[in-house]
Amino acid sequence: MLRAAGKVRGEAGLLARATALALLFTLAALAWAPGKACADSGQISLDVREADIRDVLSALAVEMGVTVILDAKPVEITFKAENISPQQALNLIIQSKGLASVQKDNIIVVGEPGRLHGSYFSEMILTRFDTYYVAPDQIKGLISSLGLNIKVLSMEANPGAIWVQGTAQSLQKVRELVNAVDLKENHQLALLEYRTVTVSQIPPARAVELLAGAGVKLEHYIVLNNQLLVFEKRLFPRWAEIERLIAKLDTLNSRKEKAFVYQLKNVSARDAAARLKLFDFGSGNEIKTVTYNNDNLGRELLVICPPYLEGHVRDALSSIDLTRERIRAPIASAKGKNSYDSLNGKRSLLSELSGVSIINMHISGNLSGDYDNPAYVLWAEESPDKIKLLQDLASGLPSEAGEES
Repeated sequence: MLRAAGKVRGEAGLLARATALALLFTLAALAWAPGKACADSGQISLDVREADIRDVLSALAVEMGVTVILDAKPVEITFKAENISPQQALNLIIQSKGLASVQKDNIIVVGEPGRLHGSYFSEMILTRFDTYYVAPDQIKGLISSLGLNIKVLSMEANPGAIWVQGTAQSLQKVRELVNAVDLKENHQLALLEYRTVTVSQIPPARAVELLAGAGVKLEHYIVLNNQLLVFEKRLFPRWAEIERLIAKLDTLNSRKEKAFVYQLKNVSARDAAARLKLFDFGSGNEIKTVTYNNDNLGRELLVICPPYLEGHVRDALSSIDLTRERIRAPIASAKGKNSYDSLNGKRSLLSELSGVSIINMHISGNLSGDYDNPAYVLWAEESPDKIKLLQDLASGLPSEAGEES
């Protein structure tokens, strides 16, 4: 099902599109897909001609299990590729139109390179949602119970639509809510009923998976923190039974650990692993980290954690891996006749190895006061993490007579 501030609805599956500040796509199954997925390899083949980029991105979002937000003017695309991953197809399509993307958790924003930035996910976006069977006021009542930082508007001239302003993450929750309740069976109901599942040991998504394995398949629900809000009226007569089942499934043994590699930019893997241990993710929520060789220089950190904590761990690592205020510190020193030339050569090599600009590394004046036996210091003005990287690299370089690292 595709949403672009509207949605597919009706026996013929008519598509209602409306213009909003951003075009948001849901993760429900599409009636149309541009390629055939290879179940064993996870690869797909695409052959689309003069297709709306919104439809193609929406289909790829379904394959990838993510939400795609198009914050650019829709265009037609023609694209053909065989045996590639959905992620590769997405990247190629975006690049072919001169667009770029940013991602946070399972939300990908596609748009003009100059418009995208790291703070996009904290910005407020105005989006329209159309309802077909449920009154907007009923939706507004349920939205208020989510506790999201959003504003909801409705217009008398269009009683079947609501406008919602919020972050991309908040709008995704609203979209899930509209999908869950705007059903024919709820038409003309004065009160939209739902049941709540609260779990403490497993994530709500894991509870949905386990319930499906037990023969209780949920189709209309939303996840809110550690709760599931279930709108499956057919299950309400059995709800006491389902609650007993959830109580048996909500155990530590029901968890599945998730492993992912986090790519750092500013902090070494060793430092990031040490700092991550200082975060409190709750009792029983053990976070394991694995570093590779030369972890004092490397930037890849393997993290193993319960799947429902992945987002929290990524946020923690993001807060660790910030660009810090610059400091000035010595990197290496040398004495003797050719000491200046030696440090100058080291400076060039360190710049190539570390990526630190040579402009930020300096060689002092003669500190010995003796022109026959001069002494110099190579120092840098950079973030503490970059300084540590330079010092570690310098310590591994060969020293000539009279040099110190």
